[in-house]
Amino acid sequence: MSHKPEIDPKDSNVLTAYDESFIPWTVYANLQSSIQFADNKINLLFVIAGIVFSIIIGEAEHFKEQNLVFQVIFILFLVAMVPFMYFSIRTVAAQVKHQPDVPSRKIYFFGDILSMEASQYIQRFKSFPRKDHYDELLLQIHNLSHIAENKFSNYTKALYVLCVMIIQVMLLLIVKVIG
Repeated sequence: MSHKPEIDPKDSNVLTAYDESFIPWTVYANLQSSIQFADNKINLLFVIAGIVFSIIIGEAEHFKEQNLVFQVIFILFLVAMVPFMYFSIRTVAAQVKHQPDVPSRKIYFFGDILSMEASQYIQRFKSFPRKDHYDELLLQIHNLSHIAENKFSNYTKALYVLCVMIIQVMLLLIVKVIG
């Protein structure tokens, strides 16, 4: 019968924490998944927009031969591509612009980690008590929440612009058939 050494839950060392870190790490992982989901969704919009654009670009060679209504809708479609691309790129490249009201210990953000030598980072990580680790993790959760919000906000705007573009394509097809 082997006996595991008991770990004092009040131990301040983060490496021996076992229960109270579950919730923050779960929230952190869920936010990372949400961010990845937003990236997957915008990639799908890129594919749809590419298909729509390829349908329209075929009409560019006959642009001058088309009637004025067709030409106006065609130009409006091209104009709509600009905000679509803008919001799509903002979705992919979302970042945190706010300044937190608490200081960072710089032990969980990859940019801060890479600014140190490995041995320095390892020593720094181990030197902080559990409370500081939780505070830093919660700060990262807060930052990721801002990133997720930015991504989904820009994704929604890109989706609405894509809907307008699809309506414009349908109008172009109707105008071409009618006249």
